[in-house]
Amino acid sequence: MKGLILAGGFATRLGAIGEVFPKAMLMVEGNTLVGHLLSKLERLGIETVITTNRRFAEFFRSYPHVLVEEATREEEKLGAVTAIANAIRKEEIKEDLLVVCADNYFSSDLRGFVSSYQGDPTVGVYYAGGDPGMRLQEMATVKFCGSESYPPPTQSFCLEDFKEKVDPPLSPYVSTGLYLFPPKIFPILLEYSAEKKRDAPGFFIQHLMERGITVRGYLLGGEWFDASYQNYLLMFKDSKLVRRDEDLIQFRRESGGMVMLLSFLRKGGMYYVSKGERLLFFIEGGVE
Repeated sequence: MKGLILAGGFATRLGAIGEVFPKAMLMVEGNTLVGHLLSKLERLGIETVITTNRRFAEFFRSYPHVLVEEATREEEKLGAVTAIANAIRKEEIKEDLLVVCADNYFSSDLRGFVSSYQGDPTVGVYYAGGDPGMRLQEMATVKFCGSESYPPPTQSFCLEDFKEKVDPPLSPYVSTGLYLFPPKIFPILLEYSAEKKRDAPGFFIQHLMERGITVRGYLLGGEWFDASYQNYLLMFKDSKLVRRDEDLIQFRRESGGMVMLLSFLRKGGMYYVSKGERLLFFIEGGVE
């Protein structure tokens, strides 16, 4: 099995932050998002490739296996599904492929997800019904036998339906941007991505199901979230970049006489990454 971390997005939802800082490098629980994912895959013995874009390539230069797309802005981006197809071709991948979007945080390991794999395309699923902050209509939701209740009858199940961003959502169960693809669907993926720009992998899952291909889901335990929806980041969506140098990137937001600063600090340089080294972020505020 191979691993592929998709870190090629531009985080347009985050405004100024997304223009200069990749979501994969956001800090959660003492590590970057990409650091958490790499550690989990490493513990499973899965060799992993990271895909990113030309604008943020410097942030990933310390990692051993990175594919860089030439895109420097959103309009040039190939899309996540096309990035998967390119990785399959360039790396000549012929085994099962675990794909995860780099803006996701999982508190649990991925061992159960991998162990549940039966050779069919598989989606990591999370129950979001207990979190009022989750915007289900902005996420991919799924339907399966038992999806009207929690917990479901089984942790592993066949999906009956999968839809990206529909209102009302199919159920309180959402796709987490975690997928397992068998080699038998690679020709379909390559054909699908060749037609035009293809972004969200969820639309490819829909395409597989429309073709009558069995797609399974696995209910993940622990905590999961998409970093794009974190309130502290959305609060700075309309901020301005006020400082950017070797060690520090800083944003400023003014509201109702209040001034707030969001800072990203990395000792040794923003682009330097080593085990045991941290990227720090902190928020300051005051009355102007």
